Amino acid sequence: MISHSLTGHAPEDHYGDELTLRLSEIADTRALHDDKALHTFMRDLVDRIGMTVIAGPLVATEEGPPHQAGKSAVVILAESHAAIHTYPWLREIFVNIFSCKPFREADVLDELAGLVGGFTVTERSLTRRGEDWPRALGPASRLWRSQRSRTAA
Repeated sequence: MISHSLTGHAPEDHYGDELTLRLSEIADTRALHDDKALHTFMRDLVDRIGMTVIAGPLVATEEGPPHQAGKSAVVILAESHAAIHTYPWLREIFVNIFSCKPFREADVLDELAGLVGGFTVTERSLTRRGEDWPRALGPASRLWRSQRSRTAA
């Protein structure tokens, strides 16, 4: 679960959290070139944070100059999605996890350390998504109807 000290609110008062990280100074870039390692990493990550895989992981390669070349891996979750984008020649990684189920950022960082050893977190964003997202069916239906009627008008 993401600590309330990070979000300041209980998970019930919004739809979910989106964690985005930029990691620099990657100690060991070997896995960043390796489809199988990235596939395994994504499976292990979502297992550790307690998510349910619907599709994936899918790993794709981006060819090009060093500032563009790398791999991306994504997994579609019952709870939303998780993705990693690697730039081995720059020793950089971007990670994005969006989930309606609480998770611990420390678990994400531990899995990343297992993948690449040391790194520096150079960018971090934790965003609360769906502040007014209703949890019960009745309010959700009313919200949907009111938005549809405004759109139709």
